[in-house]
Amino acid sequence: MQVLVVDDEPLARDRLIRFLQDMDEVTGMAVAHNGFDALEKLQTQSFDVVLLDIRMPGQSGLEVAEQLRKLPQAPAIIFCTAYDDYALDAFRVKAQAYLLKPIQRLALVEAMADCRRLNRAHLVALTGQGQIPSIAVQTGREKERLPLSDVYYFRAEQKYVSLFSCRGERIIDDSLKILEDRYPDHLIRVHRNTLVYRPRVEKLTRDREGGFWLTVQGVSELLLVSRRHAKAIKQLLDGGGQ
Repeated sequence: MQVLVVDDEPLARDRLIRFLQDMDEVTGMAVAHNGFDALEKLQTQSFDVVLLDIRMPGQSGLEVAEQLRKLPQAPAIIFCTAYDDYALDAFRVKAQAYLLKPIQRLALVEAMADCRRLNRAHLVALTGQGQIPSIAVQTGREKERLPLSDVYYFRAEQKYVSLFSCRGERIIDDSLKILEDRYPDHLIRVHRNTLVYRPRVEKLTRDREGGFWLTVQGVSELLLVSRRHAKAIKQLLDGGGQ
């Protein structure tokens, strides 16, 4: 999950960051020093969770939360505050949790777990309604939404993740871990640096040295499959995968 930490107090921010760095589900973080800074970051980057202080110079955390509710895909909100008299207001703006400072590690872990379940439930609800998931890709100076069904596979190389589809190759902002968590029913990991769109998996073969290679519909090259992921591919081909 991508997390935005919003707090004007350096010590409070550092404490949250230390806790988040120990959580496997957190794949990326950004920091905002106040409400205005937070809204600017949210205009250019998507986040799954926002850890939000309430009393800050300028725009308060509650005012920021009101703005977040207007987003098409609003992130989950966890309020982290030293004051206990804003709880009713916090839940009025649909906060997932209300934690009091100094934030305790276990309380944050539990709140983040709730957010993770919420994100997955939202995805299930969307796919259950027949909506086709899509992903934001960069095309020149503009971004466009590409249906996931147009994708062949994703590959991570150095600091970038490339998307290969029927429309060509594109660079995307999300990591493989984020994609894997966001689309668990649509993507399957075949290698530590490769995710494949499940319906395009066609055939798994083994070479003389014992290596595994995957044939993907629409792709001329064979994709390398690591031994640890070969079993999941076999199950998918046998009809046992999702």
